[in-house]
Amino acid sequence: MRSWTALVILALVMGSIGSIVPGLVAAESVEKSGDSSVVDPRAVARAAARAAMRSTGDHPSGLIYPEQDLPLNFSHRRHLELGAQCTLCHASTADSEDARDRNLPDHEQCGICHLMGAEGAADLYPPAACDTCHSSFVEAPAGGAAESGETSAGRQPTPLSIPPAQLSFSHKRHLDLGVPCLDCHEGVPEAGLATRAHLPAMSTCLQCHNGAKAPSECTTCHLQGAGGLLQTDSRSGHLLQPRGRFRPDNHQHPDWQVIHGTAAHLAPESCSSCHSPSVCLDCHDGKKPRLGLHPGDWIMSHGLEAGRRSLDCQACHDKASFCADCHEQAGVTPSSFPGLAGDPQGNSRFHPPGWRGELGAIAGPEHHSHVARRSLETCDACHEQNSCLECHSFINPHPRGWAEPADGWRFGQGEGRVCTSCHRPDDPVLQLLRR
Repeated sequence: MRSWTALVILALVMGSIGSIVPGLVAAESVEKSGDSSVVDPRAVARAAARAAMRSTGDHPSGLIYPEQDLPLNFSHRRHLELGAQCTLCHASTADSEDARDRNLPDHEQCGICHLMGAEGAADLYPPAACDTCHSSFVEAPAGGAAESGETSAGRQPTPLSIPPAQLSFSHKRHLDLGVPCLDCHEGVPEAGLATRAHLPAMSTCLQCHNGAKAPSECTTCHLQGAGGLLQTDSRSGHLLQPRGRFRPDNHQHPDWQVIHGTAAHLAPESCSSCHSPSVCLDCHDGKKPRLGLHPGDWIMSHGLEAGRRSLDCQACHDKASFCADCHEQAGVTPSSFPGLAGDPQGNSRFHPPGWRGELGAIAGPEHHSHVARRSLETCDACHEQNSCLECHSFINPHPRGWAEPADGWRFGQGEGRVCTSCHRPDDPVLQLLRR
């Protein structure tokens, strides 16, 4: 019960419950007992959640449901108020198992009430003249057979344009399971002419297709292309892409190439619905590196990342050529640190003044020793151990008291590999470590 209450509170905070309670809640929340004063909290929560989702911009996709042209005079609200049932006019839905089916009433079904063939049809109740329902007409084909609904003036109603939805859907399956029409086609009871806006948005489908009540795999509803992957090319020429409405997978985000790893870890099955493994490997193995993968200040900050995750870098970059060539062109080479003969001629100074320091002088605030002690891996990003030994093979790097057992010897415990970088194994000083 608490979870349903939380949903209602969420909708109240978002300012959407006020508009939804008088309509959908009234229709959905009355318990089967018939007592209209008893409200089902689950129905309130469902209605509030739908309202909250729509208030944040969730609506039927124009890529899934292409633009329609409906030259009709029609009111769903009026027909429902007079007691018409959805399946009376849309009778073909009972056997429809394809989203391409055009489940609209024909003249035969409309003729149950509208006596179009009767004399003085326009004056009957309900009226049955052609322009009662059709708002525009075109000239009938010359010499062609008269189509059903042709007027006496040789005109015929303008054809409706309703491109099929890019979905795999079965009305029959849903009706057999007892799903009410208005659970999917929200707002129809208040609508004049029902349009594309009254087709179900993804948030509506996910109320049932949550992996428990109904399957949640993308291919349950979305069309499949070659190899069983989703068909992402729409008829309009635009790609079908997640918008991040239900997962952190907004492909429209400007940094999607950088941040997509989170979504891939959370729901790898969603990625595999559209992408084959080769798409990932082509990029992550460096076969098709993408531009814009690194942030704008990457040249200045990549050293630390390169030292920590060199294998990731080598997926796209060859260390022996790419890194060396770039550093050579920039004048930032291993030989520039610190060296006894000074920086090579023409070398770009990467480190700030005072980085090297003067022999015997007190280390200043920019001295490299501070960074080396605090984060040696930063130095390792560009420099090998030999760079340090160039100077420290004869300049004692240890502070005063280093040789005292209570002070520095704790850093030399274990196998002493750090120490043997400079000290010979038979160095008498190192013998103290073995005591």
